[in-house]
Amino acid sequence: MSSKMKQGDVWLMDVLFKGTRQAKQRPVIIVGNELALDVDVIIAPVTSQQPRNQFDVVLGYRKEAGLLKPSVARTSKITSIHGSELKRYIGDYITMILN
Repeated sequence: MSSKMKQGDVWLMDVLFKGTRQAKQRPVIIVGNELALDVDVIIAPVTSQQPRNQFDVVLGYRKEAGLLKPSVARTSKITSIHGSELKRYIGDYITMILN
C-alpha cells in the first residue's frame, strides 16, 4: 500500500463475494478525499456489469485509468476499508481531469 493514496485512485483489492468464501481481486476507486484518508480508506467497488440504478456511475476514460473493460462505480456500495487491503495501484482519474 502506498502512503500517497488519493481520491480518484483505482486500486485492486480482494473482494469476498456474498454467499461464498471465494475472494477475487477486483478494482475499487477511492472516493474519500485526502482529509479523510488515514488508516481507513473510503472506496466504491468497480464492476464491468451494466448500471443497475441511479447511483451507479459510468466511468469514462477506463483505459487511461487502468481498467480493462467498460466500468461502473457502484456508489450505493461505498464502504470503508483498512488501507492495507488495497493490493495494487492501477491508475487514477484525477490526473486525466487535470491534464
